[in-house]
Amino acid sequence: MIAELAYRDLEPGSLARLFGAGHAAVLVRCPEVVAELWRGLLEDSAEQMPWEAPLVDIARNYHGSGDITASLGDLFYFQPGRHGYIARKMALSRDDPQGHISVRPAYFVQGSHQYTPRQAVLDQCWAIGRRLMAALAPEGAPSRDFQIVVQRLKYQDSMGDFDRLDALARNSLGRWGRAGCALDERRWQAAGMLSPRGLSDLYGLLANAPFIGRLLRGVNRVALRRDRSRDIAPGQRLIEGAHFDYRYFSALCGQRDQMLTQVFADGQWVDLPIDRATLAVFPGSMATQAYGVRHVLHRVLHVERDGQGRASNPRTDNVTLLIGSV
Repeated sequence: MIAELAYRDLEPGSLARLFGAGHAAVLVRCPEVVAELWRGLLEDSAEQMPWEAPLVDIARNYHGSGDITASLGDLFYFQPGRHGYIARKMALSRDDPQGHISVRPAYFVQGSHQYTPRQAVLDQCWAIGRRLMAALAPEGAPSRDFQIVVQRLKYQDSMGDFDRLDALARNSLGRWGRAGCALDERRWQAAGMLSPRGLSDLYGLLANAPFIGRLLRGVNRVALRRDRSRDIAPGQRLIEGAHFDYRYFSALCGQRDQMLTQVFADGQWVDLPIDRATLAVFPGSMATQAYGVRHVLHRVLHVERDGQGRASNPRTDNVTLLIGSV
């Protein structure tokens, strides 16, 4: 289900062959590469991370979009069972024949000052992303224009803090906004024949209605019991619901004690090792469209463990670093 590959063996078409053979993810072993990325993107004391910043700085650095996958800058996104992180997201592109790498946003506000990402770090992220992109494309496939995305995602140590942040985000909405959040939560619970878009919207609207709501909830409970993709083990709680990434690939590394990423393979959830020695790579929907590589369903869970809440480094604990391509 999960293959392994050394970074030195990451060559054009190598990931395509492994994904084509049925592997849901590939662990690319590269401790030195990850260590350098981590130093440049998470241990530079000159950069204030959004989870260390006042809320107004997050707002100043927010470059939003109606589609969360297209939003850049600093994000504060909490919806129970769908998303639960504070993040900094950048997009890299190569704009001229000389190969100069540019970044959006170009800088981040830090109080009365600005922080500009170091060019050497951006060039390294681009080089890694380009190499992964070449390995994802089948041999002989035509080259495609792409951007490299760099995301730093901070999750919470305790479930109580997730709940408090969810409540804070919800409280900023008006009455109809809060009603919409409640409808969304019901809609995401729809399973089986009720899960497609449109039908799940209808389920969300009618689930609490008299008579028909009771019938729909009964049908949905049966569907939930049959749907292995909804299984959650005791002691685990869903933070990001099962979804496909809309990009060519996602490559993850990180330092996470209470967080768990799983991929759905052969009808069951499989833990995906996320650490600071490997890049865990899996394909997204753009790879399916471009190369016929099957995209991978995945989710993020919070796991109750002994000692949680005693983070040794609040800046980097339960942080995921993502390199991807769009």
